[in-house]
Amino acid sequence: MSRRFDISGRTVLLTGASSGVGAALAARLVERDCRVVAWSRRPPPIGGPSIIHEAVDLSDMAALDAALDGLLERHPELSVVINNAGVSERADLADGDPARLDELAEIQIAVNLQAPIRICQRLFAPFSRRGTAMIVNNTSGLAVAPTVPHPVYCASKAGLRAFTQSMRYQAEAAGGQIAVIEILLAVVETPLNAGYAGRKMPVDKAVDRIMRGLAKAEPEIWVGQAALLRRIAGISPALARHILKVATG
Repeated sequence: MSRRFDISGRTVLLTGASSGVGAALAARLVERDCRVVAWSRRPPPIGGPSIIHEAVDLSDMAALDAALDGLLERHPELSVVINNAGVSERADLADGDPARLDELAEIQIAVNLQAPIRICQRLFAPFSRRGTAMIVNNTSGLAVAPTVPHPVYCASKAGLRAFTQSMRYQAEAAGGQIAVIEILLAVVETPLNAGYAGRKMPVDKAVDRIMRGLAKAEPEIWVGQAALLRRIAGISPALARHILKVATG
């Protein structure tokens, strides 16, 4: 889909709104007169009548199902969802404790992949009956080329990328009422990347790019250095993988 999308005044479901990119997105959406339904364990740093915080633990599928039940009854004007929440953990497969690795893997897969799929599957049909609607999934440049220390995070984001592409095909076949958008971030200055010693993109600049992409309904919003990774992968996927392997190994 390549058309402009006016997000102003919309009711938006935003996950992972308590910090980082999610908190900045919540603030920008409020500036656009949006009503933001924020799903996170902690409230967003901004408050006010335009922010409705619903405490949801996305790693708990029973809790997520309970939050999804009645969502459209609580917020009948909902027409945009931004699956932004993400969890990243290092995993040393050679020396790590298997039980702990399993625990961390389950949390990452739940938050990064299962939860957004569940939300999309619940909202796709009702959104397709609206005049216009938008579903946004925040994946990562690492969905294209993985790093060495984060195998489960990269795998979960690659899975969400594939799901998003397939969902876009179904949205087009259903008449194109739903804009299906994927955000592919570079490394941004957020708590998620606190342990990363390399260059990080300021949150405000990342969110500037995201908001421009949403306004244009760009199917893929490549942010910061992820855009360079896209160009490299377009020439040689193997080269893109090699660069990330060397940079993070």
